[in-house]
Amino acid sequence: MLKTAVWLLASLGLAGVAAADDRAPMKNGTYADHQKAWSKFAIQGVQLGAPLEHQAGFTCGPPPGTDGFTTQNHSCVKFTDDRCKGRPTKIHHIRSSADLPKGQTCFMDEMNAGAYLDRALMQPTLRYLRVVGTDTTAPLIFRIEYTFAADDLTPDSNLGKALIAKYGAPSYAGPPTAMSWSIGDVSLSAACRQIGGDRAALGELCTITVEDGSLDGTERSLQEQANADRRKAAAPEAPPL
Repeated sequence: MLKTAVWLLASLGLAGVAAADDRAPMKNGTYADHQKAWSKFAIQGVQLGAPLEHQAGFTCGPPPGTDGFTTQNHSCVKFTDDRCKGRPTKIHHIRSSADLPKGQTCFMDEMNAGAYLDRALMQPTLRYLRVVGTDTTAPLIFRIEYTFAADDLTPDSNLGKALIAKYGAPSYAGPPTAMSWSIGDVSLSAACRQIGGDRAALGELCTITVEDGSLDGTERSLQEQANADRRKAAAPEAPPL
């Protein structure tokens, strides 16, 4: 009987239902004092605080909880690399090379942001924009990552001059590998050729990261409160005492 039920779920495309997100619906907070920083640190028209889903040109990973994965790093990606023109975009977590999509694709491993062209991890990397959502049922963008081939980060390099022209003098400079800016809780950091950690296998690259950690923390708290409120509302009546 159990085998029959599993077969039916799989045949209907419902095998992942049991792993679906079961958290409570929530209402996003308001962040009027963050708007100026979000606008200043926009990258290619993408801003923090926007809804994660339905960003123009982006492809998003599967729904949270799919195939047993958590909602950590739930992301959407837009490949802007010329090598991706005409190729479908795919994004999900992978456990091994067997999980890579078949055929000609531009693919991102949602866990570590590895970028693949036709199943090959690219070094130098493909150029792409990645947006990461809050770990909630109404995810907002709290991190933007813009990744491209490596350059130096100095006041007279092409990349350094472009960043300074757009964002002004950096709050911190560590040539030739780092520059950063900040407004309140919002930060923009540029890092090049910093090989190590989760990205050690990705080769030399540059990544511009815009992040609002307080947005992420507040939205998580609102989600936890929504979950608690639903549990309280659904609690059974106390038995006779």
